[in-house]
Amino acid sequence: MTGGRVAILTTNHFHPAGDRVIYGGAEKYGVELSRLLLSLGFEVSWWQIGDGWQKEILPGVIVRTLPAAEAPFHTIPQLNQAFHERAVDHDYFIYFVTFLAYPQAMEASISISHGVYWDYPGFDATLNTEADRAEWRRRLGIALSGPIRVVSVDTATINWVAATFPGLVSRFEYIPNFVDVAAVDATEPAGKAPGRIRVVYPRRLTTVRGINEMVRAAEVLSGRYPEVEFHFIGRGHQDEVEKDMMAWVSRHPGTYYYWLPPEDVLRVLKSADIAVIPSKAAEGTSLACLEAMAAGCAVIASWVGGLGNLIIDGYNGLIIKPTVHDLLASLERLIRDEELRVFLGRNARETAKAFDLPVWEQRWRKVIQSVFV
Repeated sequence: MTGGRVAILTTNHFHPAGDRVIYGGAEKYGVELSRLLLSLGFEVSWWQIGDGWQKEILPGVIVRTLPAAEAPFHTIPQLNQAFHERAVDHDYFIYFVTFLAYPQAMEASISISHGVYWDYPGFDATLNTEADRAEWRRRLGIALSGPIRVVSVDTATINWVAATFPGLVSRFEYIPNFVDVAAVDATEPAGKAPGRIRVVYPRRLTTVRGINEMVRAAEVLSGRYPEVEFHFIGRGHQDEVEKDMMAWVSRHPGTYYYWLPPEDVLRVLKSADIAVIPSKAAEGTSLACLEAMAAGCAVIASWVGGLGNLIIDGYNGLIIKPTVHDLLASLERLIRDEELRVFLGRNARETAKAFDLPVWEQRWRKVIQSVFV
């Protein structure tokens, strides 16, 4: 398959001001999807919220910006309309987040669900009345109905849609997230002193990712186990959040905070004993979780979203409620039990091979070939 121009609409690959890149699983996904499309002979361009700047994410792959104002009922119709006007000369279209396909979707189009994002406790508060919630569901149904295919990274979303919009589930394709096993294998681990146990939180510093619970657990356990290091690796959405985190680690021996480009995060994971993915909401088949598994970490993950598609409790990780109590108990269990850490890490490593990047690429090729014809 060769030829054709693909336009991809997202919300934020970069901050809307264009002054900082957002490092996270969705952004890694976008880069690999762009590489795959390029390898198939397509031209690729991205569009996001912004005020006229342009940036390159890969050679020849430009992120362009579109105006957007309000986001009523968790949709951005103004962004959708601007995209349809500006990208009309393209041949094929991808809505990188499902709700971006509201109120209209181009004919030859695919949308992507990165997981349920409406499962956090405050979501209903953003829709004040039952009429508002009904309107949100109506708009989401339209967004899911427009594209020819909806790629879901997890089965939690597919199950929810099957129960809420039964007629739409046939549009879905389940393609879980990926990990580049070869890249993990080729990565040299970061240095670690003998006798130390390294716990890594490779996540954004946001409440839905469980940062508050992880900070509290590290406060308790760093005092109890001086041989344990707690590494927090990830950006906040604002500079102030990162400054607060740096101030916090300065007051707590054995804790460290820094952020790294994606390829360097692998070095830390390769040197880690335990990785913690304590998401409270809005989680798919986490790329951070898969990278930790491929690196041979013993993974502690919550039962949220698509994490249950990756972790079998007691076999390749531990599944917990995303609470301080459960996080403390599971961390302490693994800190004390080296044999269990090794067992879980070995099985996590083997499990990760089922999610290897070439497997993901092959699944995506089939969807692309069925829609972009």
